[in-house]
Amino acid sequence: MLNTIKSTYPVPLPRTEVKVLVEEFARQEKQRLYPFELQNFRLGVRFQNAEPQAQRVIVMAMLAWLDQHSLKSYGHQDQNAWQMGWKMREAFLHMLQFKIPFQEQDVITMLNWSASQSSTSAYVYFSGVPQIIKVVGNYLKNNSISAELRKAAERLIESIEAESTNVEIRRWLLHLKELTGETEVSLPLAAGDLWADTALKEIYSLDSRTRAAWAELLLHCSRVKGSMPTSKWLNLAYQYIDTIGNLNFFIKLLHWFPLVDKQLMTNRRGYHPSLLPVNADILKGLVWLCSQADDPEIARALATLAVSSHRTKTTKVGNACFWALGNMSNFEGFAQLSLLRLDIKTNPARKNIARALESASKRLGVTANEIEEVPEMA
Repeated sequence: MLNTIKSTYPVPLPRTEVKVLVEEFARQEKQRLYPFELQNFRLGVRFQNAEPQAQRVIVMAMLAWLDQHSLKSYGHQDQNAWQMGWKMREAFLHMLQFKIPFQEQDVITMLNWSASQSSTSAYVYFSGVPQIIKVVGNYLKNNSISAELRKAAERLIESIEAESTNVEIRRWLLHLKELTGETEVSLPLAAGDLWADTALKEIYSLDSRTRAAWAELLLHCSRVKGSMPTSKWLNLAYQYIDTIGNLNFFIKLLHWFPLVDKQLMTNRRGYHPSLLPVNADILKGLVWLCSQADDPEIARALATLAVSSHRTKTTKVGNACFWALGNMSNFEGFAQLSLLRLDIKTNPARKNIARALESASKRLGVTANEIEEVPEMA
């Protein structure tokens, strides 16, 4: 029994016995139970009660089993084998959540195994990339990275980049590259817009920590959906801004927003008359974040951007400006909305302005009569 062995030897369990335990777990335990919990299985309970070094041996034995029973060796048509593989992977990935004193070769083996899964179906799910990245990070907290470990990490990076990647996977890549010491992080902005080209140059010139925070924030902005942000989306974005620095963040926006206006309102050589879609999505997210600014200059910059976006039918950016102005804590956002109501005449935009004004008036305690007086006050 594992617990008996654990109490007798303060060293890793004999590999042969662990291999037997893993094989028994694969054959005899329940094949599938969702949601998966280690404590629902006998081996899982034994693992949780084991000393860290014993846990390490069990994890590596699980990985050896997975390596010997690749998904490529059977398909969905073999349901028993598929469910067994699902159970074993779930157990392995759950075990990686524990703080285990892995050795360098353990970490290298995990990286190589994950990279080798790229030719299997459902690679992102089955490869354990986020869990293994966490293992790498924990190991490097107390150890320097060797050439062999860096090579294994780079191999995993290459395998991930060879697949179609979504935003979440790109975030994994950023983290893994940062762990390997790669300072040239990948930014999601596309070259070809005046403001984006400027932003790329400026962000790449920053220190690695701030550059990584900008990369995370821009990726976060590229995920924007709907006509207004959720509280969850905003709260996560604020964490990145804390790293960048609130003042530095808004200084950058005050530099970039006028460049958007120049591109949209003038025919600048070498640039598109409208924004590239990916850059427009990111800009929309950055504009939403201006709702937290209390600087009147930000409010005026948003109003100018709203006008140029409206006139060039860059609707998503213009509507984001209306929302941000309507949710600013100072009176300047309210005043700029009131001026925009007079300057912009199309019905869809006016309806969005009206909603933003209503939101601002409730928050600031401004009456309908006072709304009518704002243009003259401004």
